Amino acid sequence: MNEYKLITVVQTKEYVYIRIFVNETLVNPEGLIKLKHSELDQLFRDLFKGSKGKCIRLKYINT
Repeated sequence: MNEYKLITVVQTKEYVYIRIFVNETLVNPEGLIKLKHSELDQLFRDLFKGSKGKCIRLKYINT
């Protein structure tokens, strides 16, 4: 069963820019994926359901 990580790198009022990892491997090395907030929510729900809970959502905080 695959494990997913959705990492929010940048968040604006309209969009979120994310990186996606599947089994600890980055699947979008060419750049960030731009989604609307509702699209990210739906993606997370679909992956969470399909992976039987092996999906997490993180926010990157640059300090």
